[in-house]
Amino acid sequence: MIRDSLKTAGLPALVLAILVLICIGQCSSTPKTLRFDCIIANGLIIDGTGKPGVRADLGLAGRKIAAIGRLDRSRAGRVIDARGLVVAPGFIDIHTHCDRGILDFPLAENFIRQGVTTVIGGNCGRHPYPVRDFFRRAEERGICPNWGLFVGHNTVREKIMGSKNAPPTAEEMRLMKALVEEEMMSGAWGLSTGLSYRPGMYADTEEVIDLAGAAGRLGGIYATHLRSYDLGITDAIHEAVRVGRNNRMPVQISHIKLADEAVWGNLGMITEPLQDARRWGVEVTLDIYPYTAAFMGLTNSFPPWSYEDGPARFAAKLRNPVLYERIKSSVIDKRFRSARGVNTLKAIILGDCPPYPHYGGLTVEQILVRRGLKPTPEAAAELLIDLEKNGGASAAFVQMDEADVQALIRRAEVMIASDAGLARPDTGNPHPRACGTFSRVIGRYVKEKRVLTLEEAIRKMTSLPAGVLKLRDRGGLREGMWADIVIFDPTLVQDTATYQNPRQFSPGLITVLINGEIVLDKGRCTGQKPGRVLYGPAKRGIKS
Repeated sequence: MIRDSLKTAGLPALVLAILVLICIGQCSSTPKTLRFDCIIANGLIIDGTGKPGVRADLGLAGRKIAAIGRLDRSRAGRVIDARGLVVAPGFIDIHTHCDRGILDFPLAENFIRQGVTTVIGGNCGRHPYPVRDFFRRAEERGICPNWGLFVGHNTVREKIMGSKNAPPTAEEMRLMKALVEEEMMSGAWGLSTGLSYRPGMYADTEEVIDLAGAAGRLGGIYATHLRSYDLGITDAIHEAVRVGRNNRMPVQISHIKLADEAVWGNLGMITEPLQDARRWGVEVTLDIYPYTAAFMGLTNSFPPWSYEDGPARFAAKLRNPVLYERIKSSVIDKRFRSARGVNTLKAIILGDCPPYPHYGGLTVEQILVRRGLKPTPEAAAELLIDLEKNGGASAAFVQMDEADVQALIRRAEVMIASDAGLARPDTGNPHPRACGTFSRVIGRYVKEKRVLTLEEAIRKMTSLPAGVLKLRDRGGLREGMWADIVIFDPTLVQDTATYQNPRQFSPGLITVLINGEIVLDKGRCTGQKPGRVLYGPAKRGIKS
């Protein structure tokens, strides 16, 4: 083609020959040497899409990924040899409660040491108010992981209505909508609900639809802790789907589970309403933590009527012998009965317990024995009442069946999330998921149980949550994306945190980078805080 065009131009033969030789020389010359700030060499790159891993190098320039391929002729300020290791996008934890302490513990070590580079808070209906102030303080002080927030329905309701059990007036609804819109404009990602917690449980579906709509119109999603995860779970999912359908907004169902032995194995109670959602065109995704125990305060063990007026009135009701027996009987029925022969006294493991700190990590049965009491359901209910009356406690409640966890974790629309807060070095016994969630997926459900392939597990930890949040520049390994990266040895990764020793970090996590900066270097935290506040769609001017 070049020769013909030059002939057409009437150039002499000698000039033509020279030009052709120059062109050939340029085409066959050695590629120009590229220079990067960092090269991650020789690793198995699993990019987060679910596709099989490929062996390649990855070059970083500044805070972003600049090249992927054979970079052995390139230069870099630092080269990380990832031979024999997996290089993956940093994990995104879409359901955390780390906002409760991230300003005081900005390194978020228990997340970083699992390979988590982005955490999303404001879940289960609670968020730090106002959003703009917390984001400003985070940017001023610096944080290690990237961090975003939902606006919480319970927080909004309390700000406007207090704790009253009543539907909102027209004026109260107007004020709540305005508050949701204000928090969305400040950078929240959508509305979260905690419909089995006070005061969220007092809201009817129409209230939730209206408030979610205020977030949806600004590009937000609806993230929900359902009203029920046991006998009422089907209706609860249908309610969530209705919120999404009425507002034409995506729905994210938090920590999906069948949380009662009466519903174990009945996966249709979850899948049938999800099929309805697909038929109606509602985008529904779900997250799960890979454990059979939930973690919550003891308050949920008591009948709602006993606690609706607050701790002082609860204590007063306990002094009434008739009400005390009613409360005790309700606790026995909810926590200490089993048609399947489960030892329910071993199924509750104390976590943070201010009245009796030495109870952390002990089962109810162990505590009763230490108190010299016969381990019976009656004595167990009296123990929970005593703990709550004297300051309260949190506990792990074994409520799920392992077979159900495995079946749910396989589903394509289910991602991994910890539902954990910061594992503070000075406070009680958290759930082991605070230090072990993402490592447990790889160690138990990829390697041991073979429920997932490694590529699919990583997709559930990266591109799937990124897609829900429409984070187009995170959650994958592609040129131009932010350099949130985890490097690990798949043969060594395994969760080691237990209910008795929950702060044990997992082996096998080698290096973690956030926005191109190393925060975990050969298993040691560097103390750097390169994380960014991730602002939601309204703040960034983007609608879904």
